[in-house]
Amino acid sequence: MARRARLLFDAGRYSLSPGAISGIGLRVAEIAETLAVDFGFDVVIAAPAADSLVDLEEVEIATRPGDWEKLLGECDAVFFGDMTDRSRLEQAVMRRKLIISENVAPIEHLSYPSVLGQSAPESAHQEFLGLFTRQLQVSHHFLCRSGIERATLAATLCAAGQITPADIAQSPTLTQRISFVPIGFSRTSAEQARQTEPRRLADFLWTGGLWSWYDPLAFVEAIGLCHQRGVSATAAFLYAQPSPDTSAVIDSVRTRVNELGLESAVLLNRELLSLEDRHAILQGATAGVCLANPGLENETCVRLRARDSRLYGLPLVVDPYGPTGIEMGHDGLAVVLSDISAETAADALTDLLNSSMHGAQHQPQFTYAETLRGFVRWLNSTL
Repeated sequence: MARRARLLFDAGRYSLSPGAISGIGLRVAEIAETLAVDFGFDVVIAAPAADSLVDLEEVEIATRPGDWEKLLGECDAVFFGDMTDRSRLEQAVMRRKLIISENVAPIEHLSYPSVLGQSAPESAHQEFLGLFTRQLQVSHHFLCRSGIERATLAATLCAAGQITPADIAQSPTLTQRISFVPIGFSRTSAEQARQTEPRRLADFLWTGGLWSWYDPLAFVEAIGLCHQRGVSATAAFLYAQPSPDTSAVIDSVRTRVNELGLESAVLLNRELLSLEDRHAILQGATAGVCLANPGLENETCVRLRARDSRLYGLPLVVDPYGPTGIEMGHDGLAVVLSDISAETAADALTDLLNSSMHGAQHQPQFTYAETLRGFVRWLNSTL
């Protein structure tokens, strides 16, 4: 019997603890699990140590930093993201491993308080930029989460001299270098969601981080306006645990909630959520909300909370400033506001409470078992 190819994922600084996993951590876990369960690869994830870890079918999770060299030596291909240790990437280069990366130009980092608060912000940003630039140079293949990210990556690769006429002659769409794997979910997660009873925490959920380029105050003010109109809408920010880059925004949200007397209607959750709790809470909600300000970060990415809409059939109230609303609109799951104000947001929330849009089924075309097929064909032909 032929040996199964062994794939190593570096989760970087993203936690795989059941109460802390979200965003990129979830994507890493679900793609790794799909490659193991649906495509038969031998998969291991190198992740930060935690008191407990998510249970991924047929995937090994290694948490001891000292094991990295052994894991690297045993693998046939290694995956890196945006929070990896640069030294691990260089070790993979030295060992001549097949390198696959999923990263984007670090535009969002230009707005991080932890970067702007440094005495030399340009130098602090260089850490992120240096990793991204090095990945452009040494990665054999890239995964992209959205069409806009694929387009910007292709342009960046061209500017960096990483695309040749021979590449385009081989494939005008550059499939030998880039695989489009949209934000989605694993079949295991879909099955777990189906087996979880919905629970109503709030009507409307902010399901991701509270970053500086977002406008959560418009959401709070919309809830206040709903109450003024006699509509008792409720809201919850599921990830209001402060960090150096989110504390100021969380504080501003809490202040506005108090000013409007909405303490009983708006929850800022600081507790860690298990995956089972997350399944229950999102299935029990009317819609998700994610409102952002105009800016390059929002124009060059699709937000990871698209997973929530695609997995749970959950409508997303979103701003018009970028491809998130466009892409989610193609799914039939976006309520795109014409502009960001308490009035337009309150109108949308009220309409959703009175509509039948919620209750749509999850969208199986976004399971990684489907969207990874092209990448797996490339991987099998390359290993």
